[in-house]
Amino acid sequence: MSIQLVFLGTGSGKPMPRRNVSSMALFREGELFLFDCGEATQIQLTRSDLRPGALEAIFLSHFHGDHVNGLPGLVGSLTLNRRDRPLTIVGPRGLKKWFKCLHELHILRPGFQVKLIEVTKAGTVFEGEGYRVEAYPLEHRVPAWGYAMIEDSRPGRFDVGRARELGIPSGPLFGELQKGSTVTLDDGRVIEPSQVLGPPRPGLKIAYCTDTIPCGSALDLARDADLLVHESTYPPGEEELAHARGHSTAKDAAQCALKANARRLILTHISQKYLQLDEFIDGARQIFPNTEIARDLAKFTVERRDK
Repeated sequence: MSIQLVFLGTGSGKPMPRRNVSSMALFREGELFLFDCGEATQIQLTRSDLRPGALEAIFLSHFHGDHVNGLPGLVGSLTLNRRDRPLTIVGPRGLKKWFKCLHELHILRPGFQVKLIEVTKAGTVFEGEGYRVEAYPLEHRVPAWGYAMIEDSRPGRFDVGRARELGIPSGPLFGELQKGSTVTLDDGRVIEPSQVLGPPRPGLKIAYCTDTIPCGSALDLARDADLLVHESTYPPGEEELAHARGHSTAKDAAQCALKANARRLILTHISQKYLQLDEFIDGARQIFPNTEIARDLAKFTVERRDK
């Protein structure tokens, strides 16, 4: 079991042929989620093997155009494709006003229910079966939020040998115990899951952090993440420029991953003026070796831990 990430855009500012603007797709157990929706996101979706019909929710970090300009077109295309399932969109305060304006101007007339959630404080903003999404405030030129998808812990490994020693017949009772439910045998004995299950296994945590300068809440967002996706608009050595513009460098991203005890780091949101990315990845790896850099339509898999 795993989570897959597909980067639909990895650049900042404006779309370019080599690098589209921000959007990351996360696919988990048949459900698709988007984090940001920059211009041409729907075109990138058609170039991937993702199914837009599986889309459950979209999470917007902030209202700069390179993160949201693709949303009206995507919602319009979902309508043309006869979507009839509800869609949740989460974003900063002002999301409802923006949608109302688009609706009144006849720019956006979805043919399905759209549930809008405005983030006003840190905490859980969306929940599904076996996971939740939390929001954390970031420090940018406008109000911005980072997000973390956090899976619930899973029951420990099932000890078949121990179950047989206890006289539990194989079949449905095994399944109930594996789910964490107490069962009663035909002889009246009550078997607790703890008698046949190992310790709980942690779920995955995927953190998405863009756009921001280094700050305490970014560390909170990234804390113990199995994977941190962090903006790296500028290469190491450009911290003064990056921070003045409300952004981070690859060095900042690596330091965040290190301090937060993240297990893996992916750099994204690269300034379009940089064609060669070696200095980004090399500089980050000097601080946090398990670093990769995203490129448009690149796929990454995050495996669940067994222990």
